[in-house]
Amino acid sequence: MKLDLYTTGVSRTRLSGWVADVSEVAQAEGIKVISSPIPETPATLQEKFSVVLDELCSIPDQRTEFHGTDEASLCTFAYKRYRARLDAGWNVSLYSPSKEAIFLHFDERLLATRAAHLYYQEGNSDKVYHLYLAQALTVDFYSVISRYGRRGRNLQQTEKVFDYQLHEAEREWNRLHHAKIQKGYQIGHPTPSEQLELELPF
Repeated sequence: MKLDLYTTGVSRTRLSGWVADVSEVAQAEGIKVISSPIPETPATLQEKFSVVLDELCSIPDQRTEFHGTDEASLCTFAYKRYRARLDAGWNVSLYSPSKEAIFLHFDERLLATRAAHLYYQEGNSDKVYHLYLAQALTVDFYSVISRYGRRGRNLQQTEKVFDYQLHEAEREWNRLHHAKIQKGYQIGHPTPSEQLELELPF
C-alpha cells in the first residue's frame, strides 16, 4: 500500500531533512519513505489529483511516498507525520491513491474526495466556509461537512449523512459549493489552526 504526502512552498532542503528524520523511525516499523519532485504536469495533476489541488489551493511541487504492507500501521504512521507538518505550518495534503481521496485533518478515519475552502470579504464581513465531501475509511458511508462563520471566531458546523448514496452526497456538495460561489465567496487556503479546529459531531 502507498500513501502520498503532497507539499507546496516547502524548500527542498527542509523537506529532505524532515524525510531523513522520518525515515529512521519508519524503517523500524517496516515502512519505506521516498521523496521526489513531482514529474506530472499541472494539467495532469488537475485531472488525477484534483482534490489535492483543492485542499492545497495551489499546485504541489514535491511528493513524499509512504510504502508499507500493513494498511493500519501505514495509515497511522503517515497520518501522525502529516498532522505534525500541519502543526509546523506546512501547506500539506495526505492522499490515498487507492481511495482517490485525501485524509481529513481532524479525523484519521475519514477521507474526502472533494474539498473547498472559501472566503468572503466585503465591508465589515469577513467569513470563512470549509466544505468537504467525506467518506469513511473502511465502509461506504458518506457525508457532506460544512464549517463556517467569521474568520478568527469559533465556527459553526453542520453535516448531512448519506448512507451508501454517493450520488446524493455529491449533489449536495455541488449545491452548497455553487451557492457560496454565487454569493461571492473566493477560494483560499486555510491556516493550519483553522483546519485542526474542525470536529465531527458523530
